[in-house]
Amino acid sequence: MAAAIGCQAMVSSALPRQRVVVMLPSTSADATLRDRFLQGYTVGEATVRACGHPVPPVRWMALRPDQSPLEQLPRHRDQHLVVAPPSADLRAFNDLSEQYGLSVLLPYQRGESIDTLRGLKGREKLWPLVPSIQEDVKATVEATLKAGWDRAMVVADPSALEATLSMAFVDHYKASGGLVESYEPTPVQQVDPTDGQRLDRFRKDMNWSWAGTVVVAGQPDGPLATRLRQEQRDGAFGGGAPWTPNWVYLSDSSTLRDLPQVPWQQLGLEHPARGEDWLAFAEAFNRRWGQTPDLLAAAGYDTARVLALVEAAPLPVSDEGLPDPMGWVSPDQDAVDLCSALRHRQRGEALRLKAAASDFRLRGGMTPSGQAAAGLLMATPSDPMKADGKRADAATG
Repeated sequence: MAAAIGCQAMVSSALPRQRVVVMLPSTSADATLRDRFLQGYTVGEATVRACGHPVPPVRWMALRPDQSPLEQLPRHRDQHLVVAPPSADLRAFNDLSEQYGLSVLLPYQRGESIDTLRGLKGREKLWPLVPSIQEDVKATVEATLKAGWDRAMVVADPSALEATLSMAFVDHYKASGGLVESYEPTPVQQVDPTDGQRLDRFRKDMNWSWAGTVVVAGQPDGPLATRLRQEQRDGAFGGGAPWTPNWVYLSDSSTLRDLPQVPWQQLGLEHPARGEDWLAFAEAFNRRWGQTPDLLAAAGYDTARVLALVEAAPLPVSDEGLPDPMGWVSPDQDAVDLCSALRHRQRGEALRLKAAASDFRLRGGMTPSGQAAAGLLMATPSDPMKADGKRADAATG
C-alpha cells in the first residue's frame, strides 16, 4: 500500500533528533490498522500543504506490543511530543511522559484501553484525540428511548467485544428513565450461544417478561444473534413474536450495514461520535483512496494537522516554565478551519481546530466529545409498525 511504503521511506530518511516522534505498531497483525491510520495521515498532510504551509518533519518509529516506548526512545533535549500508536498501553506512555517530561498525543484510544486514563498520575500530559465509545452508547440509549422503547432485557454473548458495553448501556438507560428486566442477580443476561440450557432459560425469561425490547450485546451475524433471530422469526422468542420484541444492537456501525430483513424493528449506531470536519475529510479521503473512511483514518488525519500546528510557531510555556506542545489548544473557543488555525498559531494565539475525529475540545488527561448518531436501521414491508419516514435519531456531544 502507498501509505505503508511512504512510511517506510520516512523511517529510513528520518533525522535522529527531530522534535516530534510518531510511533506505529510494527507487527504484521497490525498492518491494516497501521495502513488505515497512515491513509488518513496522508490526507491530513495534503490539507496542510493546501494552506501553503510546510509539512513538519517527524521521526517515525516502529513499536512492537512487547516493547517499552521508554526503552526504545532515546532521550534528546529537543524532543517534546510523542504520538502513541493506536490503542497503546497508556501506562507505558504515562511512564514515558513522566520520566522524559514529554507530552503524548493519543490518536486512537476508544474502548477498554482508555478506561485506565482516569487512574494515571500525571495524565495531564496525555492528549486523546477521539471521543470515548461511551458517547456511542449514550446516543444508542437516547435513540432507544426516543423510539418509545423504555422496557428492555439485555443479553450478552460473553465472548463478544460488545459484551463489554452492556453495563454501560444499562447504566445510561436506567439513568434516563428506562426499565431493565432481569431474572438474574445482574441486569445483563450472559448467554453462551453454545449452551442449549442457557439459551432455553433466556428464551423462557423473554417470553414471561413480555419485554418489548431486547438489547443484543453480540455480533449481529454471530451465533447468539443468529440463533435468537431465527427463533423470533419462528415465533418462539419473546412475547408477540415475530413482530416483537424490537432489537437494539450494541455493535459498531460498520457491522450493521447488512442486517437481514426481519418483521420487527431494529435500532443501532449509525456512526460513532466524530467532529465537525468529518464530511470534508470523508470527501477528501474518498477522492484520495476510493474508500469510505472510519474513525481510525480520521484520527490519522487530525494527527497530521495537529503536528503542523505544534510546529507552526514557538511553543507556549507551561506554568512550570517548560515548552508546552499542546498549550495553544483552547477548548472553549469557536472551532476554526486549518488555514485560520495556522495563522492563529503563527501569531501566538490560542485556538480550537475544526476536526474530523472529535469536537477538538481537548484537555490533557480527558477524552474529547463529538456527535454520534443512532436510530432505526431498517423497516420492512412485512413489519406492521413500519416507519413512515420518521426517525428515532439521537446525537451526543
